Amino acid sequence: MTKKYLYPCGCSFELNDNNGLIFDPDINSINLDCSRTWNLISDGNTKGCFQLESRLGRSIAKKLKPENVEQLSALIAVLRPGSLEAIRDGKSVTNHYIDKKNGQETLDNFHPALEPILNSTYGEMIYQEQAMEIAKVVAGFNLREADMLRKAIGKKKPEEMAKVKSKFLEGSSKLGILSTNEAEQVFGWIEKSQRYSFNKSHSVSYAINAYLSAYAKAHFSKIFFASYLRFAKDKIDPQAEIKELVQNANEMDITVHTPDIRNLNEFFILKNDKIYFGLTDIKGVGKSVFDKLKGISLNVKFDSSNWLQFLFLVLNRINSTAAKALIQSGALSFIPITRSKMLYEYNLVSTLTAKEIEHICNNLTKFSTLKECLNFVMGLPRVNKNRQNSIRDSLYALDFPPHSLDDSPEWIADCEDALLGCSITCSKLDMYDISMTNITCRELKNTSMKDSLILGGEIDNINIVKTKSGKNPGQEMAFVTMTDQTGCVDSIVFFPEQYKTFKNLLFLGNIIIVKGSKSKNGDGIIVEKGYIAKT
Repeated sequence: MTKKYLYPCGCSFELNDNNGLIFDPDINSINLDCSRTWNLISDGNTKGCFQLESRLGRSIAKKLKPENVEQLSALIAVLRPGSLEAIRDGKSVTNHYIDKKNGQETLDNFHPALEPILNSTYGEMIYQEQAMEIAKVVAGFNLREADMLRKAIGKKKPEEMAKVKSKFLEGSSKLGILSTNEAEQVFGWIEKSQRYSFNKSHSVSYAINAYLSAYAKAHFSKIFFASYLRFAKDKIDPQAEIKELVQNANEMDITVHTPDIRNLNEFFILKNDKIYFGLTDIKGVGKSVFDKLKGISLNVKFDSSNWLQFLFLVLNRINSTAAKALIQSGALSFIPITRSKMLYEYNLVSTLTAKEIEHICNNLTKFSTLKECLNFVMGLPRVNKNRQNSIRDSLYALDFPPHSLDDSPEWIADCEDALLGCSITCSKLDMYDISMTNITCRELKNTSMKDSLILGGEIDNINIVKTKSGKNPGQEMAFVTMTDQTGCVDSIVFFPEQYKTFKNLLFLGNIIIVKGSKSKNGDGIIVEKGYIAKT
């Protein structure tokens, strides 16, 4: 029997992946050696994965390419600020670990006694437990004394470390495993490690949770994204979080759909194998409006209503900000009328009096267009001259609108970006000629092409930094994030010379085309030339 589970929004779903794998909520039954999951982590596709979802987490995961929980645990430990800031031989502990794991740095075994303790972390002391174990092995510390060492490391109190040091050197001298010189060196490492070492028991448990979330993303991607989008509202910047998740979903060939008022879902939902925005995920539509819509739906069947019914029986009964937001976000796009026309007619209806709207609602089944409704009002008894003139103006405006009522891709993209946090239906790029491009954001990560890459997209972020080395250190260069219909690329690199040349193109929201070569890590472009895209 196929297992069914209940989504937080109340819809049931069957959890199975493309290979027919059925979700089993028993954590103990999940395979910790799943190549599909480890490949996802190694690709840096860890947005939404516990402890690994930041840009730094994704970048380090891609560099390290962990293959088991032990390595994933170490990754989580070296991701922390202490390891990133602890410099030895001109390189951080984080990079020492990564390079050793990937065979780009030799393993120096300082002493055979330390090998079994540091072997799993390639000779790097990244856990507090390793310092404790070394103290037990080479200095004869008992559990209580080793715990004193752990506390001194954890509390980062130099005075406590000084007390432990004398005890360590004394114990080491008695055991004679290390020479006095070696003991001083080893304790020096332990002392330095207090700035960055992490508790392994925490790190391993974090790694298990990171793996489980990656496993869910690898096998049950749609429910994964639906769930993470559902709780994006709890983030500091919900719309930025939604944008990143939607872009990531696109990169995995998963489409997130605009809200649909017929679903009457408050939050993100997975329905009929499709992810939809919730109504309250629209900026300007709050809980009170959602509750009102639920009440209206008891008398108005959203599934079978036409535009006039929505206009007079639904939109007219909620506040104008929410009504316009529903139209512009695409919540009524199943109706075969442009959003611009819906908005235009809604604004015209807003000029009618409550009594005139009541008369129209009482006779709504007789009408098929707004023009018929307005003509009906013109023929009502007791409509004074001023009101007749006003309605006559509205009828003229219907026949001769002052602007086009067609939807431009740029307008839709701007509306959705403002109301949903990202454009769903179309992209600003749809208005521009980018036919000269030969790669998309999604394709860049997997293409075998290395040179003459041409990518078009919208500038989503610009990070200007100063060079630390090279012929003229201190020059400005830029790391640009570009997005298109398929996803985003974080590292479009403008080195100083190119930055000076194309600086005028680099501003948020601009649509540009860049030509260059693939970066060493394979997920960016080193820019040679930049062009402004033309409409």
